[in-house]
Amino acid sequence: MLHSVGCEKDNWYRNWLSISLDHFENFCKYLVDNNFETVFLDSWLENPNAKNKVVLTFDDGYLDNWVYAYPILKKYGLKGTIFVNPEFIQNETDIRYNLEDVWQKKVNQSELTKLGFLNWSELNVMQDSGVIDIQSHSMSHNFYFYSNKIIDIYSGQPKHNWLPWLSNPKRKPYYINEDQSKFVDHGFPIFEYDRALRVRRYIPDEKFIEYSVNEYSKLGNTLDKKDFIEKLNLKLDEFPGSFESDGDMRNRYIYELSESKRIIEEKLKKPVDFICWPGGGFNQSSVDVAKEANYKAMTANAKKTLDLDLDNLKIIKRNAMTSFIQTSKRNHYIKNPQFLVTLFKYHNGSFVSKYKYRLRKLSLVIFDKLF
Repeated sequence: MLHSVGCEKDNWYRNWLSISLDHFENFCKYLVDNNFETVFLDSWLENPNAKNKVVLTFDDGYLDNWVYAYPILKKYGLKGTIFVNPEFIQNETDIRYNLEDVWQKKVNQSELTKLGFLNWSELNVMQDSGVIDIQSHSMSHNFYFYSNKIIDIYSGQPKHNWLPWLSNPKRKPYYINEDQSKFVDHGFPIFEYDRALRVRRYIPDEKFIEYSVNEYSKLGNTLDKKDFIEKLNLKLDEFPGSFESDGDMRNRYIYELSESKRIIEEKLKKPVDFICWPGGGFNQSSVDVAKEANYKAMTANAKKTLDLDLDNLKIIKRNAMTSFIQTSKRNHYIKNPQFLVTLFKYHNGSFVSKYKYRLRKLSLVIFDKLF
C-alpha cells in the first residue's frame, strides 16, 4: 500500500505519506531483479495466494502518481492500481508534464508540478496504458462527527484540514496548494469524529455553532481552550443537535460506494470491482451497500471483519509501504536508499529484515525521549 511518490520533502502536512524517488525506484528494481510479477486486482482475485505476484496499490489519486509513479512503473514493466475519490479529481483537462517528458528533454525536472490531485485526462491515459488500473476509494474520503462531545476548537489546525472539505467541497482537490482555513469560521466546535463510512453522522445545531464562533471571537488572546470546551459542552443541552436517520445514513453510503463506482466506470469506460475503504473505515451497513453495488473485494484487516457478514466479498490484505518510521513524537524519514526493499522483506516474513526494522524503530523511540 502506497500513497504519494516524490513529495516527502515538500511543504505539505501529509508529506509523510510520500515515498522518495530513490526508495521507489530501488524497490521497483528489486521487484524486477527478483522476478516478482506485479498484477492487477482481477488477476489477484483469481489466485490470491500466488507466489512472487505483487499488487502495488496507491491510495487517494495524488498528482505525483502521474508525474513520478506511472513513468517509473512503465520504465520497469510493472503495474499499479490507484484508488481514487471522484470528489478529489481535479476539473482541469490539460495533461501535465511528467518524468517521461523530462527524459525526452521536453522540460526540466524542476519545472514539474507534483503537488495536487489527478484529473480525468491523466487517469484515462494511465488506464488505457495497461500500466495502471483505477478502482474506487469511495466518493468523498470525508470525516464526520459521530457524537455530541466536543474535543477541539477550529483555529486553522492542519490536522483538521478535512473540515473545510465539508463547507466547500468543490475546492477539495486543491487543498494541498491553498490555504483553506478561511472556509471555516474559527471557533467552530469539533466533535468526536471518524471516517465517513464507519459512522452514523452527528449534525450540530447551527445556532450552537454560531454561539461557539461568536464566543470564541470575544475571547481572543485570553482564550483558555480547555475551559472554553467545558463551557460549550454544558451549553449543548440547549442545542442538542441530531443524528442522521437509518435512511439518510444508507443513502449517504450509497452515494459514497455506488455513485463513485458509477462515475469511474462512466469516465474511464472500464469495470470497477474493488473498494478501498479510506482509513480502513467501514461497518456492517457500509459493507452491505458495497455488496449490493457488486464490489468483488475490499481492503481490510481480516481481524476487523470477524463479526461482519461479508458473503462473497473477498478481503484484500495490504501492507503499508513508506519512507518514514513513525514514533509517538514524529515521523522519521529514513535515508537508506534500500529502506523500501527492507520494509517489503519485513512484510514478507524475513527474520533479518524484521530485526533490522524493529531495532531501527527502537533507536528512534530512544532518540525521541533523549531529544
